[in-house]
Amino acid sequence: MKTPSQKQVWENIAQEWHKFKIFPGKGVEDFLKKQKGKILDLGSGAGRNLIKVRGTKMYLVDFSEKMLKLAEKKAKKQKIKIQTTQAELTKLPFEDNFFDAAITISSIHCIEGKSNREKAVKELFRVLKPGAEVKVAVWDKDSKRFKNAPKDKYVKWRDKGARYYYLFNEKELHDLFKKVGFKIKKKLDSYVMITFIVKKPKR
Repeated sequence: MKTPSQKQVWENIAQEWHKFKIFPGKGVEDFLKKQKGKILDLGSGAGRNLIKVRGTKMYLVDFSEKMLKLAEKKAKKQKIKIQTTQAELTKLPFEDNFFDAAITISSIHCIEGKSNREKAVKELFRVLKPGAEVKVAVWDKDSKRFKNAPKDKYVKWRDKGARYYYLFNEKELHDLFKKVGFKIKKKLDSYVMITFIVKKPKR
């Protein structure tokens, strides 16, 4: 039996997953309320991090069509202006310097392959305006929860398939973002996550 792709796994679990992940990640609302203009949610899923912020428009990108349909329903119900785009995080269909800010919450660690993770961060850098900030969060390999886990980890979701996660340590993740060109602006405390804010330098 052929192993389903990660895209298919997330399509399969979308209907149940969105009921499990309802509220914004820690600190996301505070970050978004400080932003203006076009905001990218990279790896948005079903719109867990959607909040209404005056003077902004959220652009949700995910490779799961079902997740984005659920996000659209949520946005309509909450009267939040959004645009959804089905795409791989390694190849974003946006112009250079398009977004004013971004969040990528629990998404970079879902990308299989080191080169693909770097491509995704490069694409994020490309589509941001100089001076734009990004809130980043991924699972922390050095937390008690994952201390003894392999770095490449597959986690089953009921009978719907196994989700892939790559477990970064803090230095490794910071080095990846700095290699692409980001500046680490602020580290944030989080229980099992590496969470920080990065900035694309102004020219």
